[in-house]
Amino acid sequence: MKRNCADGLQRQCYPRLAAWVGDFPEQVMIAQVSYGSCPMCKIPKGVPMGHSTFRPLDNSRDQHIFSELLEDNHIDALHTVRVHPICNQFWQYPLCNVNRLWQPDELHQLLLGLVKDLVHWLLKYLKARNVKNRFDNRFTSVPLYPGLQHFPKPSDSLKSGTWQGKEICGMIRTRAVNCAPILVCSTDDGKTAAETASDEMVMGAVRTLCEFSLLVSQQNYSDLSLKALDYALKQFHQKKGIFREQKMSKSAKAKVDNL
Repeated sequence: MKRNCADGLQRQCYPRLAAWVGDFPEQVMIAQVSYGSCPMCKIPKGVPMGHSTFRPLDNSRDQHIFSELLEDNHIDALHTVRVHPICNQFWQYPLCNVNRLWQPDELHQLLLGLVKDLVHWLLKYLKARNVKNRFDNRFTSVPLYPGLQHFPKPSDSLKSGTWQGKEICGMIRTRAVNCAPILVCSTDDGKTAAETASDEMVMGAVRTLCEFSLLVSQQNYSDLSLKALDYALKQFHQKKGIFREQKMSKSAKAKVDNL
């Protein structure tokens, strides 16, 4: 395609786009879809991914169809799939699918997304079980050691908006160790069978997500590590439902179902 250059001349250019790493607001802005919609597929907002009726691969967005709808002035059809009726400049790039540029992003999708939510759910659970003070004491008592970040204050005293990937990574390294003596190894004889089973489910969700997060940070992978990643993620999805029993808002419960 021809582009105007800074010297006033027009030259034939061959741009190539392979991948784009950005947070969700950036993806929505570039794909020109409504906020809250998936930039990759047409799954309705609020429907869990992998649903038997709505599958990402079967409902992928097709920019060629959107371009034709815009040319034919079918604005209502674009609004139905939550696409802004504006010509997207990325549609003009050959061999480029703007809805397939997004790559897995460890910082935004995992650390500041799933892991951060787990921290909030866990604190609510510990508070409901009246053991949060014990957890805070263990969390703030982690001794100084190379590679471990020391937190002098409880995690809920930190402003959520100030959390960065560094803080989340530091929490991951000690989260399961801080929880285990309280949820699994506790000698409290007053626990009922239901409370014991619930504690084990919560501990399993925390442990498997921590394992998944640490495995993701590897630079190289093998068949064995990929199987471990898949196993840890499946185990987390099987156990995450235990957090629904807490007094969550509707949006929080929907987030548990949709993860």
